[in-house]
Amino acid sequence: MRSALRAESRRLLSRRITLVAVLLLLGMIVLFQLQVNSLVTPPTAAEIAQNQREYDDYVRDWDEHHEEWEADCVRSGGSQQECAEPRPELSEWGLAAEPFADVVTDALSFAVYLAGLVLFVAMASFIGAETTTGALANWLTFIPDRGTVMVSKLAVVAAFSALAGAGVTFVTVGFSSVVTALHGQPLTGLDQVLATAGRGVIVAVVFGVVGFCVGLLTGSTGASVGVLLGAIFAIYVRMALSFMSRWAERLAPWSPEVNLAAIIDGGTTYPVSSGPGAPSDSSSSYVEKPLGLVHGLGYWAVLLAAHIAVTWLLFRRRDVV
Repeated sequence: MRSALRAESRRLLSRRITLVAVLLLLGMIVLFQLQVNSLVTPPTAAEIAQNQREYDDYVRDWDEHHEEWEADCVRSGGSQQECAEPRPELSEWGLAAEPFADVVTDALSFAVYLAGLVLFVAMASFIGAETTTGALANWLTFIPDRGTVMVSKLAVVAAFSALAGAGVTFVTVGFSSVVTALHGQPLTGLDQVLATAGRGVIVAVVFGVVGFCVGLLTGSTGASVGVLLGAIFAIYVRMALSFMSRWAERLAPWSPEVNLAAIIDGGTTYPVSSGPGAPSDSSSSYVEKPLGLVHGLGYWAVLLAAHIAVTWLLFRRRDVV
């Protein structure tokens, strides 16, 4: 097993697509730092003066009328939660830079999901190319035990995905922290940011392992990409239907993207209509239902276990040419 792990590691690291994937991820993360820089840059004196006048006008209007606004919204069918009019924040009016925790959390979500998509394709290509070219059949002549071959490949895929996820989150947090510090802004909520980064590594592993399993099942990189695009389309359809049908709303807790969000965000929410009509009716109101981190972890643990089991059963019985 140790020799197989070393061989699979060298095989993965020597592939050109692995290098391309790493360079692509680093390039996209660096480019996204331009957006981070824009958000953490304090406004100029002229911008502050203009925005302060607009902010003061709105606050006076809010003090006088926000209860009336909320009452009108409730009478039109909205819930108390939907109709709440919170006091305007300075950062919303350009009077202060965006908080570090908010900016970097969004940057981490972007980086992790981008890394996940790249890892899915790279890991599917890792095994798909071997199946297509016949390299996998040759490898089985050296190690005829299919269990050893699959476990070694899967272990290398999971380890590489974890390292890639950790590298992506480390670079994102590091670059964002340096950019924020250069503007003299405090690193507020750093513990929250680091926790999000740690959970992001789990999401990266999920994408990598699923990509490997899909690549082994389909035996083709192109077919694996087709499966990924089909899954994205199915998610889009489910989200579109949730605005028209209550049964589609009830699928949210069992949807992969909602449970991924629960993992990376440490818990999430999804809207459920509470009015008498269809979700798209103007008379329908919405409430936010919570979905915890434990639910997201349990969901993906079961899904990955089932996916790996099906992949192993088919790989054990299927001819490899």
